[in-house]
Amino acid sequence: MSRIFVFDHPIFFSGSDGIVTYPDTAITNRADTTASISTIQDITTSGSVTFGSSNFSGSIDVANGKWLIQKVGDAVTITPSGSFNVTGSLGVSQEFTATGDLTVNGKLTGKEFITQFTTASVIFPSGSTKFGDSSDDKHPFSGSISVGNDLSRSLELNITNDSNGPVTYTITEFRNEAFPLSPYNQSQPVTEYAGANLIAPFSANQRYNRKSFAKKAVSMTDTVALFNAETASAPRSEDVNLFEQLPNTTENDFIFFKNGMIMEHDALTIEQSGSFFVLTIVPNNLGYQLEPTDEIIAWGKFNS
Repeated sequence: MSRIFVFDHPIFFSGSDGIVTYPDTAITNRADTTASISTIQDITTSGSVTFGSSNFSGSIDVANGKWLIQKVGDAVTITPSGSFNVTGSLGVSQEFTATGDLTVNGKLTGKEFITQFTTASVIFPSGSTKFGDSSDDKHPFSGSISVGNDLSRSLELNITNDSNGPVTYTITEFRNEAFPLSPYNQSQPVTEYAGANLIAPFSANQRYNRKSFAKKAVSMTDTVALFNAETASAPRSEDVNLFEQLPNTTENDFIFFKNGMIMEHDALTIEQSGSFFVLTIVPNNLGYQLEPTDEIIAWGKFNS
């Protein structure tokens, strides 16, 4: 005859919050009973545990490393003692703060990126980027900016002119033509090359107006005196609307002296023949002809 032990007070197993017990009745040992305690989820090292919400304070051991999880304001910071590597995807529904360096070897995708240092920049979903959060921010560039390579692209700048009240112009492009076609547009400033070519006729006009040199005839006949000199030509501008065209050089731009006496222009004609400046007289109009011993001086617009 076999004997069994009977508990004076039966044993009850109970579980909650994911712990399941069996059986859910009293164990008195009057019958063969196998009791068990298990969890709803697989909590082995190869399992996948899901929590609806978790509250942590202090640190967590992860592969012999320490992670400090703490609440800062309305955000939660996670600070690893080593590096933080994500091989899959990382979904962040709230604010994510990294106190150290964040290195992304792949592609970083986001709807909006906001950075704040000395100044701030915002990269918008459309691709447009605004630098700075106030009008006094400065953004120096040591390299270059390339904006498109065709006429459909432009760089827009706002320039305020306070001389006649605040007026703002939008710069749509920079012109490099020496003489751009009219109408002239305030939104298309010229480059250094175009500007230099625009003012070049002014400088040429001034140099021409100031030219005044004296030359002595090197040979002569009774009606012709030759000067080893070159006549200065009046400058010409490609843009006849922007610059005043000076008249061509004539005998009126010269004064001629015969032995110190002024020669009348009505009886004179001039021409440039190769490297010689030729003065021709009409003796009947002057009342005299040239002599080999005469000194003929020309004063006027010669090239130096």
